[in-house]
Amino acid sequence: MTFIKQVIYDEETGQSYTIDERVFDFCLNNQLQTIRNRAKDLILEGAPEYKQRNAALGLLSDAEANAIRAHIESIRIISNQKETEILSVVWDGTEETRSAACDAVQAVRWE
Repeated sequence: MTFIKQVIYDEETGQSYTIDERVFDFCLNNQLQTIRNRAKDLILEGAPEYKQRNAALGLLSDAEANAIRAHIESIRIISNQKETEILSVVWDGTEETRSAACDAVQAVRWE
């Protein structure tokens, strides 16, 4: 399965050709996983597992625990928004619209 479309340039004719064999469901699932992985990485950057564990065990001050919770919640909000954007792309199942639907799914980025 592929989730990349290729543009090939023919030097002899000077024309470009697009080869698009993407599968919509694969693009959708791959983009969701990309967003989820990015969220996980950002959460762990700001709140490593040991800090989360210490907060859950009550070993940190209230201010530190609240800061960790706020950090995680802010990342979750963005992640949920991005997932909603991805899942809102609907493909009607026709070959003519597959490429545009895949482009729309892959256009949702974490930025």
